[in-house]
Amino acid sequence: MISKLFIVSKAGEILIEKDYRNDFSAPPEVCFQEKVKSSRGFSIQPHFQNDNGISFFNIQRNDIYLVACSASPLLPVMVIELLTRFYHICKDFCGVVSELSVKENILLLYELLDEFMNEGYVQLASTEKLRPYIQSTPVVVQKERSPATEISSRVFGIETKTVSGSASSKPVVQSPSEQNRNELYVDVIERMSAVIAADGTVSQMEVNGSVNIKNFLVGSPQIKIVLNEDLVVSESKEKGYGSNVQLDRCTFHSCVKQEDFTTAKTLTFVPPVGEISVLSYSVSGEMCLNQPFTLRSFVGDADGSRDVRVTLRLKSNFPSNIVAVNVKVRFSLPKSVSSISSKFSSDEQTAVVNKADKQVVWSLKRLPGKTECIAELRLINQGSGKLSQQEIDPVVLEFEISGYTSSGLRIHGLKVQGTDKGQQRKQFVRLITASDSYVFRTF
Repeated sequence: MISKLFIVSKAGEILIEKDYRNDFSAPPEVCFQEKVKSSRGFSIQPHFQNDNGISFFNIQRNDIYLVACSASPLLPVMVIELLTRFYHICKDFCGVVSELSVKENILLLYELLDEFMNEGYVQLASTEKLRPYIQSTPVVVQKERSPATEISSRVFGIETKTVSGSASSKPVVQSPSEQNRNELYVDVIERMSAVIAADGTVSQMEVNGSVNIKNFLVGSPQIKIVLNEDLVVSESKEKGYGSNVQLDRCTFHSCVKQEDFTTAKTLTFVPPVGEISVLSYSVSGEMCLNQPFTLRSFVGDADGSRDVRVTLRLKSNFPSNIVAVNVKVRFSLPKSVSSISSKFSSDEQTAVVNKADKQVVWSLKRLPGKTECIAELRLINQGSGKLSQQEIDPVVLEFEISGYTSSGLRIHGLKVQGTDKGQQRKQFVRLITASDSYVFRTF
């Protein structure tokens, strides 16, 4: 059973906590806070134990961690699924789950925690069942995102469009006047992890993806989502080259008819109210994934001084009609460096010293595909000795790409059956690839 559930910001601040069993002699969240602060921007493993034998389970979404801990052994997959389910419930009620939205909706979230679980056991794990017991009104916090690149498909005679992320960031649980919007949102989201050596060799590359549905439809229609015809699912280590979309594993929501996926690569289901993941999948290996970025780094001494010159060349490999946003390149700030000077290949680029995180951050607002950007940075060394390359390594890349998936998975058709033809219905599809832990080694 779960002993405690809490939400932590990326800075290590406890935003909300609920103790279900009171079986800890010391607050377990302190251990996780230390883990967050010592990670320095790197991802935290989803399951670990501390020296006292307490098990921690977490998922990272946006700028927060949802964490559960237990004094007894639990199956990690089960707890991660539980946290994911609670995240989707919070998103249904609040629209956006972020540090700001958590702070603005503390009373609502405590109500959800009280009803979601009792004595460490799940009791109500769906939006439909929780809705009658929640009295608080959500404070809607808009999340700024760039508009996704339009992708259209006229399979079944229905046009599908993409919209900005803010359009689907509204809560499902709304006032009666807003509940007849008759809209459907389909998101294919891939979170990408990679470790790339200094010579460009891929040491590790993995994608965890999901097909998420956010249902505002009137009634209970059946939905069909057509995926790639050449989709192959194989858990074996034998993978071939080619254009096929190759997934390592797939898991389905209980409402999905798996036989339709096996025979026709179609997801057929009747969705409940709220947001669910109808399909979760993973892909690993550079043969099955497209590498969205390459980064070359050059580190050397500045002439006539103890300063160090760092040159970063970032190249986008995806198609030119696609744009990456919120691109950030981070590396550790050596202790003896107090400031930097910078020169860039184009405008809309900045480089700052983040003393709180002890990092240098090179930011690009947008980066189109098939483009190379260059940053020339000079690290001003205030110490008496020379800087070593080890003090800078590794370089961490953060990004978000709309209209693109690294695995190649796409939605080729979307059909809603069983609704009144006279009703106006809107449906939107987005493809998003975002970084989870994308690391380049410099030596």
